Amino acid sequence: MRVLYLNPFAGEISGPDESLRALLAGLIPTGVDAHIVVPAAGSQVERYEAMGATVHVAPLAVLRRDLSLATSLYPLNLARSVVAVRAIARRINADLIHTNMEVLLEGGFAARLLGVPHVLHYRGNTLDRPKPVFDALTAVWTTTADHVYCISHATAGVFARRGRTAKVEVLHNPIDVARFAAAPRVPDVRASLGASAATPLVGTVGRLHPRKDVETFLRAAAIVAAQLPDVRFAVVGSAEASVELSYQQRLTALTAELGIGDRVTFAGARRDIPAVMAALDVFVLSSRHEGFGRVIAEAMAAGRSVVVSDEGAPPELVEANRYGLCARPGDAGDFARHILSLLTNPAAAAAMGARARTRAADFDASAVAGRVRARYDQLTAPR
Repeated sequence: MRVLYLNPFAGEISGPDESLRALLAGLIPTGVDAHIVVPAAGSQVERYEAMGATVHVAPLAVLRRDLSLATSLYPLNLARSVVAVRAIARRINADLIHTNMEVLLEGGFAARLLGVPHVLHYRGNTLDRPKPVFDALTAVWTTTADHVYCISHATAGVFARRGRTAKVEVLHNPIDVARFAAAPRVPDVRASLGASAATPLVGTVGRLHPRKDVETFLRAAAIVAAQLPDVRFAVVGSAEASVELSYQQRLTALTAELGIGDRVTFAGARRDIPAVMAALDVFVLSSRHEGFGRVIAEAMAAGRSVVVSDEGAPPELVEANRYGLCARPGDAGDFARHILSLLTNPAAAAAMGARARTRAADFDASAVAGRVRARYDQLTAPR
């Protein structure tokens, strides 16, 4: 079976790429001939090719929330992209088109023109405003797709609130559970994150974007540092877009303002995330409106105790304090309270980490790939 995947980004690290590669690792061995369309050549190309996928570069029209010139040109760019995607799909004789994120509409239109099935992967956050815009978008998404995967029940709510669930299935993001569970704690990795072998290390992982609310993590870190002077903190993630670069400067300034510059390490983007998770004592994700929170599942697979925002999909992953602790969104004091409770009670933290590792089996990539392959077979079966 030949499947054409549309991926909106071409950056160094992105959640949609990580999830798609984990999915393909299970699908390609089942006979899926994977072709990936990206908007530009970049570091992801060789990673897809190393898996046995074929990469194509074509103009893709990404939906935007702003009122920039690029937004005004969107209809023209979308038409151009539909033509390009249809041409690639026709050339490779694609059996199915799978759009890897809802910000691309061209996959659905190209599939309809070619008469092949289309699968949409909704990986967005849970903030579905302005309402009239999402009313229109959910109509387009469900009309141009034969099946819609939502990465959590929280994101599926975007469709449920509009009575458009007939084609929707919740499919949690796939994780290479065994890889994270087997990662050893390496002193060099801890040192690169600013901690010695005996120093408690609290970390967060994700793009440096305002929606990730790293500011709350840093303010919580300052509260914890005042009570436990030996704790170190790590921020793992990069900034690429202009809004992210500006946010990175704000974070650096805030660290100095809080007086914790010597306690926080900004580690940048890393590809050794299993080793990073193994190096942490507590993992924290303070982001807002998260559609899934892939790094939460990875931390759980590594057996880490976690603290997450009580908003969006994260509470769904940790089942509200069973497999991880939930803090009030944007409340640095509440985050600090939970972090301190884990650092000062290692036995309870270890027990929670063990439960989290068991829960992470629900995100196993091979099981997720099996469900997707069965759906592909159903959609492409002769009618």
